[in-house]
Amino acid sequence: MGEKKSWREIDRERDHSSYRQESRPSGRAPRIETATAEYKRQLDAFFDRGVIPDSLKGKLPAKAEGESPSERTQLLRAVREAESGKPLVTALDKLKEKGPLPEDPEILLRALEHPKDSFLLDVLDVLEKMVSEGKRLPKKNLLIQKLKGLEFSSFDPRVQTRAPALASKLS
Repeated sequence: MGEKKSWREIDRERDHSSYRQESRPSGRAPRIETATAEYKRQLDAFFDRGVIPDSLKGKLPAKAEGESPSERTQLLRAVREAESGKPLVTALDKLKEKGPLPEDPEILLRALEHPKDSFLLDVLDVLEKMVSEGKRLPKKNLLIQKLKGLEFSSFDPRVQTRAPALASKLS
């Protein structure tokens, strides 16, 4: 009686059997352009150069007078990329000068770091509107923590009362 084969040896024999013949292409396969890749390319063009793709034309809000679409996009990008402190406050102030704050949770979360209470009241207005409309807010726990912190860091009693009330609604 011969030696018993291990499962690895049995599998190796199966891989080399005459029944299993795979035709492996030599060289690289031709690159197929997918719809996802085209969509990503259009979005990159939109965010980098302000070229609006056909799929987004009816969905974007009307631009403010005298404002190019890329100008608003650049301001939003500046807020997202700004470090905390003075660069963030400057970027937020420029964004506010050009029009109302967007209903973008990421931008609003960054805007809660602004030191001026009048600015914070505007942010709270937008957040309360979004919550009342049932819009989804990502990073909810971080948003709740920042809202609760405003109760102690703000000097305006309106901010001190509205921020924790909004945080309790989100909890």
